Amino acid sequence: MARSSSAQKIARLAVKGKGKKVRFQGGSVFPTVVFAVVLLGAVLIAYARQSGTPIDASVTAEQKYATAFAFQNCDELVELNQPDVAQLNPADLFAPVSTETPAAIIGDGIVGWMPQILAGERKAKLETIFELYGFSVTDDTIEFDGTEISETDTQCGDEDAVIGVSVWESGSASSKLSIASFGGVKIDDQMTVVLSFAPEGTEIMRPSVADSLSEYQG
Repeated sequence: MARSSSAQKIARLAVKGKGKKVRFQGGSVFPTVVFAVVLLGAVLIAYARQSGTPIDASVTAEQKYATAFAFQNCDELVELNQPDVAQLNPADLFAPVSTETPAAIIGDGIVGWMPQILAGERKAKLETIFELYGFSVTDDTIEFDGTEISETDTQCGDEDAVIGVSVWESGSASSKLSIASFGGVKIDDQMTVVLSFAPEGTEIMRPSVADSLSEYQG
């Protein structure tokens, strides 16, 4: 009989509970806060989409950048083979750079390149410049013009030397130094890059051609 009575009580409670709403502990504060956060996020996303400046894809695809490049061997900046650009007008400086040739040497120590065509992004990699000038660079060797320079076997005078890449961002008076994965260093418009083989602590010289970068605006 006791078991039957208990079963009847459970059945009656189940019937009474039908149709009743489940309440969060602590009342309606928590669901209200969740709703407000979701609503605020939706508003911010909508505002960002409305206020964003549209990008002209055709202009971006045709954009041309310029980067200065030099090689410092010990304490000397090496002259790189350059085309004769003395007779070129400023409007023709980027002439060698096109969708068919997205990177080219366009002046004394100046490389022009098209970011969207060359790399599909705003920045490209230093490996592109190495290939244009005929450099083969690893973390401890440089091959250029038939000569191999090695951190293991080559010295500057009687001093050991290391390979490095110094980068001056556009408008910056100081450089940043990379000591590995040189080909992967990101390059950008109006940037100056110097590949160097020199004793640690040697001042890496910023080439004078960097001062003329502003003439190369694509």
